[in-house]
Amino acid sequence: MPEHDDALTRLVQEHVGRGRRLTFRAFEEQAVDPLTQKRISKSTAENVAKGHQIKVTPEVLRAIAAGIGEDIRRVRAAAIRQYIGIEVTDPFDTEPGDDDTVLRIAHEVGATAAELEQARRAVDDSKPEADTQ
Repeated sequence: MPEHDDALTRLVQEHVGRGRRLTFRAFEEQAVDPLTQKRISKSTAENVAKGHQIKVTPEVLRAIAAGIGEDIRRVRAAAIRQYIGIEVTDPFDTEPGDDDTVLRIAHEVGATAAELEQARRAVDDSKPEADTQ
């Protein structure tokens, strides 16, 4: 497992920079948190695209999502992976937009399907086992 996964950086780089659909200036202009109207600075925009550390707040992540035109859930998941080192996965593969409750499991980056199956079974089991301790 790598010590550092630059998931948020890669997500921003998919949209911003030379040969991409957005310049840094366009990204910075669009990167406005829709709830608070807080903007990210040009240096923050460049730092996240270059893989440098930034101060991650809900406002900054919402602004980044608005700036690149991505769903906030995807931006949050990338930030969690890059800055905290865990992934968030839906063990039931719920379709986006489904009205049912969606369950997400936080786990180490790179966990195998077999490791996640154990979590899915535990959640799916309607009969809890007795505590043997």
